[in-house]
Amino acid sequence: MKIYSWKYFLCGLFTGALGVLKLWRSLRGDFDNGFVIGICCIVTSARCLYIALNEDAYEKDKAESEEFRDVSRDMFGKWAPVVTNIGWAVAIGALFLILLNPALVGIALLLMLAGVLYEIIVNQMVKKQM
Repeated sequence: MKIYSWKYFLCGLFTGALGVLKLWRSLRGDFDNGFVIGICCIVTSARCLYIALNEDAYEKDKAESEEFRDVSRDMFGKWAPVVTNIGWAVAIGALFLILLNPALVGIALLLMLAGVLYEIIVNQMVKKQM
């Protein structure tokens, strides 16, 4: 078995371990949203491991990533990395806001939602041009 992408392989292992941990903790205690998060982590892990261990899937993912990068550069110029990633920066910043001041949970949730929606919209705009 050959590993074509160590990055995807390690992410798949880490995400799979996190998913199993979430499932185990959810099933041990009450049946809460940890079960859903665990299932999502395991599905993401399976996708990452499939790409890491399958040459055709790795090449296809690599080609799609390069095409996405090129199209976003055509659309946004030199600001493409900023425009395509600012939503995630806002969402992560909202998490740090919660750590700094737990009373601002409502504002942080709105910021996280806005960041994720921004990422979805920008990614769909770029994919439409592909």
